[in-house]
Amino acid sequence: MSPLMMKLLGRVYMNEAPADGGQGGGAPAPAASPAADAPPAPAEGSLLTPPAPADAPAPDASKTPEQIQQEADAKAKTEPDAKLTGAPEAYEDFSLPEGMEMDADVLGEFKNLAKELNIPQAKAQQLIDFQAQLATKQAEQYQAAVIKQGQDWAAEVRNDPVLGGENYEKSVESAIKVIQSFGDPALTELLRSTGLGNNPALFKFCHRISSAISEDKFVLPGSQTTTGRKSNEEVFYGSNS
Repeated sequence: MSPLMMKLLGRVYMNEAPADGGQGGGAPAPAASPAADAPPAPAEGSLLTPPAPADAPAPDASKTPEQIQQEADAKAKTEPDAKLTGAPEAYEDFSLPEGMEMDADVLGEFKNLAKELNIPQAKAQQLIDFQAQLATKQAEQYQAAVIKQGQDWAAEVRNDPVLGGENYEKSVESAIKVIQSFGDPALTELLRSTGLGNNPALFKFCHRISSAISEDKFVLPGSQTTTGRKSNEEVFYGSNS
């Protein structure tokens, strides 16, 4: 073999030899590393470039917005209740509306019951407030019923075939005269406050007394003249003679 051919073969052999000094030959080139083609990992951040905040957890897709709101409302409602401490060692004085009083015995029984049921001070006050409202409403209803009853009685007297109609004013005047002559301020207030002053039965009773004591027989209380006149006792109870 000529020297020129040997030199050419030497160059080919050197070009095919691996860089690590291994045996040469037609071995395929190693595949490229996957890491070389992958994008670089995001940086963790620095003082001047902090990492992006983590995304908020997605809401439960199985719950509707109404259910989520209901759960939030229930939680907001139960959290204050969890802070209640139950019944106090001794209840403080309860506040009542102005002008309203509570029976001491009833109040004591209420405190004992509230203590037994472990009701906190604030909750017990709410029960007192509710009872006060109920009592006020009942009193208003009673007063309205008394007024209506009095109005109905007065209408009955006005429509009475004997005392009403054209005789109404005269009948009222005679009945008032009896009350003023034989009654007292306490009776007058009772008749006014209860509405009994319009009661047809009482009105007729006073009118009969007035009719029995005619003008020439009427003796005012404290009068010293009795000649020809019946006394009040004789009108009411009759003569003993």
